[in-house]
Amino acid sequence: MADLINKENRERLGNEFTPVTRSAVSVALSRADKADQRPSYPEDIPWTPIAREHQKDHLLTMLRTGARIKRDDQSVPEAARRRYDNFRSRLQRDDQVVDYNDVDGFHLVERRAGIDDGLIRKPSD
Repeated sequence: MADLINKENRERLGNEFTPVTRSAVSVALSRADKADQRPSYPEDIPWTPIAREHQKDHLLTMLRTGARIKRDDQSVPEAARRRYDNFRSRLQRDDQVVDYNDVDGFHLVERRAGIDDGLIRKPSD
């Protein structure tokens, strides 16, 4: 929505306007009670904030799919369920977990025996 507003303003006003940010649109929609509450999965995806450039990362998509399956979300397509099962099997086979930092994004790291459980390396406090 911010991109659309900025495009229209740029066409109408040239570069003589203050661009609208995604955050500003989100705040405005929330204040107007028009924002859809997106589900969050803090137990499965504990890193916050996740940088905008990492929001569409494949590893994050797999973690979101797994969280939805874990919560018995019947709307998860069968193809996505198969991709997730293959992903989970590969992590187990290769003894890896998903980690995240805001510089490098999502990446696979070696599972630490007795420390890492599940699919992720939990952030240190």
